[in-house]
Order: sequence, then structure tokens, then C-alpha cells
Amino acid sequence: MVSLSKPIYFISDIHLGEPYPQRNPREKEDTLIAFLHHARAHADTLYIVGDLFDFWFEYNESVPRTGARVVFELYAAVQDGLHIVCLPGNHDIWIGNYLSGEVGLDLPGGPVEIEAQGHRVLIAHGDDFREDLPFRFSRRILKSPFCIRLFGWLHPDLGVRLGRWASHLSESRAGNTHAHNQQVFTEAAVRLLNGTTDTVVFGHYHAPVIEQIEGGTLIVLGDWVKEDTYAVLEDGTFRLMRWENGEGIELANGDRT
Repeated sequence: MVSLSKPIYFISDIHLGEPYPQRNPREKEDTLIAFLHHARAHADTLYIVGDLFDFWFEYNESVPRTGARVVFELYAAVQDGLHIVCLPGNHDIWIGNYLSGEVGLDLPGGPVEIEAQGHRVLIAHGDDFREDLPFRFSRRILKSPFCIRLFGWLHPDLGVRLGRWASHLSESRAGNTHAHNQQVFTEAAVRLLNGTTDTVVFGHYHAPVIEQIEGGTLIVLGDWVKEDTYAVLEDGTFRLMRWENGEGIELANGDRT
């Protein structure tokens, strides 16, 4: 029997501090903060499935001011008992000790598998499934200890500007169509749904999807750049939602603005 426990929420691709925002940054933060208030009151756990920040780097004595109001709200939610798990994305692969030690986020450092409400769920940002060589090469460089140490020598103002510029450049060169992305994440999900895992949850692809495929359920969370979408696991059932006018509206697969 499915446990009637509190809901679990999943969001991704918020991209706080994006250098060329598609909407007013203050309005986006206000919308997200309202959602976090809701999650704080109703959810057991919130999974942030990568790219909370468009760029993030923790220096020894400073952190970016990006999304400070949202960071404060995350801290308050943790203090109020909400378990928040934050996975790294391709834009914030350097999230670290400040967000865990001072804010209280659980940082597993990569994909996680959970058992919840009768499901075994694999949660991953999804960028690791991209096969284009320039992207994979750049990720390997950025994850190297030498690169991290070298970047730490830059003045924080310069480092943040450089990081945001590189972030925008990376996205502008991606150029993948929605059809191509859908093929990538569907093929990855089919490989991962292995008889024990029955649901996969991805971020990264910015297009909300929930569908039954070979072996189980595929969920792609969409984004908070323009979609404001998220997933909920409640009473053993996954639903894809849009946060709109202070409440969650359930979406059918492919329902986009």
C-alpha cells in the first residue's frame, strides 16, 4: 500500500543570475520565493535537479550575491524542516561547502536514486547524456582540480563576469532542437529504466515532459526561465505542474506556454 506521506517536489533549471534574462529577474525571484513558501508548508522534500544558478563559484572568503533573496528563503525552509537536496547542473557544477554548511542544503554531488511512495526513482540533471564532444570536453576541464584552483585565483568580480559570459556562450552554441533533445533524454531513460528503477527525473532540457515509455515513467522538469514547471510525487502518483498565480496547475504532457 502506498504511504500517504507528505509530497516530494522536484524543480530544475532556475538559472538565477543569468546574464541575459528572458524575464525580469526580480519577478522571477518573487515567483520562485512564493513557490518555496508553498513547498515549505506542504512538502517533505524538495529536489533541485541542477542549474539553480546560471553560474556559481565559492571563493575562500566570498560567494556570489546572485539570488541572495532565494538563498535566504532556502535557509529559512531548511530551518523549518524542509529537506532540500540540490544536484549540480552544467551551469553550477562548482556548488559546494557554503550552500551545505551555511544554508543547509544536501549536496550529493551527482545523480541520486531514492525509494519513495512505492517508486524507485533516479534523479539526474541530464547533461551527462549529451554526446557532443565539445560539451563533454569542456565539462571535463571545468571539473578538474587544476581548473578550480586556477579560477579561485581570479578576483571574484572578474570571476563571476567571466563565468556568466562563458555560461551564455555555451548555451548560444548548443543549438539543439527540441526533437533532438527529446531523442537524447528518451534513449537515456530507456537505458536507465532497468526493472528496479521505474521512474527517471531529468532537468537540463527546459521542456516539461511526463510520459510512459518502455520500462516506466520519464519526467523532464522544464525550467524556471519561462516555464515555471515542476513535478510532484504525492500519494504514489507523479504529476507535472506549472506554478501560476500563486498555485500549482497540473499539466498534460507537452502542455507549454
